[in-house]
Amino acid sequence: MKLRSLLLAAMLAASTGTALAEDLTQNVALSTVSAGSYTAHYGATHNVAGLFTDTFTFNPAVGPSMANAVIQSISLFGNNDLNLTSASLNGHALTLIPSGGYEFGLLSPVAVSGTLTLTVMGNVLTPSASYSGDINVAAVPEPETYGMLLAGLGIVGFLARRRNAS
Repeated sequence: MKLRSLLLAAMLAASTGTALAEDLTQNVALSTVSAGSYTAHYGATHNVAGLFTDTFTFNPAVGPSMANAVIQSISLFGNNDLNLTSASLNGHALTLIPSGGYEFGLLSPVAVSGTLTLTVMGNVLTPSASYSGDINVAAVPEPETYGMLLAGLGIVGFLARRRNAS
């Protein structure tokens, strides 16, 4: 009877083949670079081997904006410690370039608004693997701003032409 229980416990332990690494959900504060421009650094270290899905949330204090992002993972000894399988910012996929010990991902500027959510998925092969990245957000000027700019250029042009005429 005891042997039967031990065998059953061993079979159950062996059946849990796919391990899942710890998933991370984190709010990341954006730092102001200049009026309407923000940046933030994010990253994670996974101490458990297996699949992971990490979610980073950014709350820019701007309406419609342009955002770009970069992500990277570097292995200490050139091993493939962590594989990034996908990364996206509000549904816009980062282009991932896997190359073993150094993986890189890039998102060219895209139009976004509201809360920004970056989702990173991957597989940890060696515990204590990590990745990090940066995000940049810049406000898109309102149409009224462009109107004022054009009106100002028109006035400067009118004054220059009037000056040349006299």
